[in-house]
Amino acid sequence: MFSLKYLPHKEADEKPIFVLHRHGFVLGVIIAGFLLIGILPLAAYLIIRAEPFQVFTGEAMAIFLRLLVFVFYLFWWMLFYYAFLDYYLDVWIVTNYRVIGVEQKGLFNRTVAEYKLFRIQDVVAEQKGFFATLVNYGEIHIQTAGEQQVIKFKQVPSPNHVARELIRLVEFNKKQFAELEKMEAGEMANEEKTQKNF
Repeated sequence: MFSLKYLPHKEADEKPIFVLHRHGFVLGVIIAGFLLIGILPLAAYLIIRAEPFQVFTGEAMAIFLRLLVFVFYLFWWMLFYYAFLDYYLDVWIVTNYRVIGVEQKGLFNRTVAEYKLFRIQDVVAEQKGFFATLVNYGEIHIQTAGEQQVIKFKQVPSPNHVARELIRLVEFNKKQFAELEKMEAGEMANEEKTQKNF
């Protein structure tokens, strides 16, 4: 799990606003799908025990079928572990200065992206499908200035609320950044005047 105190380039007064994972419903769907797939060997065993399939009796065939079930469950557990890691290690953090996206793309591939709030141009919340609307989860698309890619928060809870708060934070940061630029421009102008006077 990510903690803000371990994040690089942390500002002194930086505070987390949101720490978002995918919605718990998504994990429930993953678990239900794997449970259904996990029942397949039991169903196959019941079919093989039926009258027409008495060809599969015998000690060698029983050993082969046990080995096949063992290999099946080995791959089943590996794929479940992979799907759970992908769910658990994807995290999006919104602080009062920036957006940090951490996405796990395979067992040994992780992407960490950081974007300053004042560079964000557009925030869009999207809910597609019956269950996404019913359970209230969806995606948030964030467009940044320049040639940056669109940042995507995938299957996060309450996307409309998060998008509204993110827009509010972006506007606040843009005002602060504009004021800071004015102050710096004023200081530079004062320095130029003092240099001309000497």
